[in-house]
Amino acid sequence: MIWFRYLLLIGLILNSLSGQEYVPDRIIVKLAPDISRNDFSSILDTNNYVVEKVLVRRLNIISVKLKNNQISPLDAIKEFRNNPFVDKAILDTKVSRRDMPDDMQFDQQWALHNVGQSGGTEDADIDAPEAWDIATGGVTPLGDTIVVAIVDGGMLLTHADLTPNLWTNWGEIPGNGIDDDNNGYVDDVPGWDAYSSDGSVPSDGHGTHVAGIVGAKGYNGAYVAGVNWDVKLMPLAGSSGTTSIVLEAYGYALDQRAIYDSTGGSSGAFVVATNSSFGVNNADCNSGNYSLWNDMYDALGQYGILSCGATMNNNSNVDVTGDVPTGCESEYMISVTNTTRNDAKNSGAAYGATTIDLGAPGTQILSTYTGGGTSSLSGTSMASPHVAGAVGFLHASMSAGFSSFFQSNPAEGGLLIKQLILDGTDPLPTLNGVTVSGGRLNLYNSALLSIETMAADSLDPNPVTNVTADTTEWYRVTLNWNDPTELFGGDPIPTFMVNIYRDGELESSVWQGIESYTDIGLPADTEYIYTLVTSIVTTDSLSIGVSIPIVVGGGNCQPGDLTENNVVDVLDVVQLLRFVLGYNEPSPVHYCTGDLNYDNNLNITDVLMLMDTILGI
Repeated sequence: MIWFRYLLLIGLILNSLSGQEYVPDRIIVKLAPDISRNDFSSILDTNNYVVEKVLVRRLNIISVKLKNNQISPLDAIKEFRNNPFVDKAILDTKVSRRDMPDDMQFDQQWALHNVGQSGGTEDADIDAPEAWDIATGGVTPLGDTIVVAIVDGGMLLTHADLTPNLWTNWGEIPGNGIDDDNNGYVDDVPGWDAYSSDGSVPSDGHGTHVAGIVGAKGYNGAYVAGVNWDVKLMPLAGSSGTTSIVLEAYGYALDQRAIYDSTGGSSGAFVVATNSSFGVNNADCNSGNYSLWNDMYDALGQYGILSCGATMNNNSNVDVTGDVPTGCESEYMISVTNTTRNDAKNSGAAYGATTIDLGAPGTQILSTYTGGGTSSLSGTSMASPHVAGAVGFLHASMSAGFSSFFQSNPAEGGLLIKQLILDGTDPLPTLNGVTVSGGRLNLYNSALLSIETMAADSLDPNPVTNVTADTTEWYRVTLNWNDPTELFGGDPIPTFMVNIYRDGELESSVWQGIESYTDIGLPADTEYIYTLVTSIVTTDSLSIGVSIPIVVGGGNCQPGDLTENNVVDVLDVVQLLRFVLGYNEPSPVHYCTGDLNYDNNLNITDVLMLMDTILGI
């Protein structure tokens, strides 16, 4: 447990640094309001610290020198953040001039960094260099190695820009015909070939190109850079032929993630996204013939795996025509259309105001190719992997709090990542009204949002877990959860309450140990968002909020109209009395009309309330 707590603390404080260097014997402190530098100096432990100099007089920001080598900046940060004389305490990080990757053909990758090359529009790109100053992919703040599954025709495994980032199943001995790691697949060292149902991944130009967009090794002096410089790529051959082949390929990614979760990361793979640059034009994903596709995306989503899909390469409205997979109703599908170097929707790409989530660069995209070099290809097939790469990237850039939340709530965390991608888009006129977001992918914007989302201090409480909502009783919702046991930094949690918000408004607070709450008197068939926040009583420190959407149960009825004649009068009182006295057995609709105090019982209180209503009291 100690190592996990230490990892969390490091991830929390250093998450936004993402490989940046920091000064080992100095921290920067902003004093609390109305606290003078003399006040601060009077309480400073001079055996360990000394005020070095004033940095910003008007903001009362000073640098503090660490005198004792036994004290780490991390310990100092924790100490000062708990000091009432201190407003903020941060590490003194080293800052350097931004440099571009040294990949030989990076200057041709307009999608990542558009400076107007080849007639493009400056900044019509995903702001990749800006995002790379935050992270370059690789691992989460909790140390999980990020994997994106490339479901395609195959991949050139020997390409110089792909080999460093290939996922490998180290539990398998290649070529011995034995399922060494007992994962259900024989000799699956590099991935899986669903065409031949074995571990031999074929070379394929399309799949190689897609893989390079997601995760070509950056800054290695070779050809190009991917959205993720350090992500692991899982090759899965199975993007054409039959539905059975496609499902087998997806099934491998699902199995590896399930194994990873069940073994605590000792086996399997931390798959966070799949890319699907293929499909069936004008097909109904919700029909009997394709419903299993939707089931597969839902199943992947339960493990936090988002599926990125390329829509059709024709100017069709998917809302009307349908498409597989981008027309699938699974909320874990991210549907992508194609934009150009001038930030216009490609005229040969499909759209849909309710089905296609966003645009991404897909026209004349330079990436890795068979033969070991590069090639420029166009299509929605090139747009989707930019988004799949972004999903993987956000797992590297996210706050430690977000990463911890995702670990405990993968399905909800996956949907939150999807929302961050949509919220971070750059709005484009040609996508407005024809896509859900109305915008084009912006990696940097979404990365900033991922850092800010669920960022927490080590002294803040952990959130509640396992939140569920029971809406089976009409006009009410009962929330259930599990209380946290620790602070975010791993220390024992002091006395706390759980604050319950409905659509952003505080409804109630319950003491620790009470792990349920019932909200009554709610209109039937109405949707609400409930958010639960842990609050430390003595410090008012707050946890990440955990939200759950609900729809209140109940029928369409008129309160008080027990005779169902659209009139509320004395006859309804008589009818209600018959139920209260046990002469008649009420039906569910009678509870709908007669339970006026919403206590799930028909009693004399309801009779009196009904009489008051009739009398106008």
